[in-house]
Amino acid sequence: MTEQELSDMFIQERINMLIDVFHKNQPEKSKQEEERILQTEIFIKNLPCKEKELVENYIDSIISQLALEEAFLYRHGFMDGIKILKYIGKL
Repeated sequence: MTEQELSDMFIQERINMLIDVFHKNQPEKSKQEEERILQTEIFIKNLPCKEKELVENYIDSIISQLALEEAFLYRHGFMDGIKILKYIGKL
C-alpha cells in the first residue's frame, strides 16, 4: 500500500465517521419525505429496463462524483489546517 493510498484510506474513514455523526444529529425524516422517497423508488423500479438502467447509472455517477469531491475537500481542508499551524508556529 502506498503512502497516498494509506492517506486516502484514513481520510475516507474519517469522512465516514463524520457522516455517521451528522446523520445521528439530524432529525428523523418526515412522513412526507419518506413517502416521496418511496414513490421515487417505485417510479424508478417500474421504468422500462433501458430507462431504469440509465437513471440508476446517472444516480451512481452523481454519488461517485460527490464522494470524490468530499474527499478532495476534506484533504485540502486538512492541509490548510497544517499550513495555518505552521504559520502560527512562525509567529
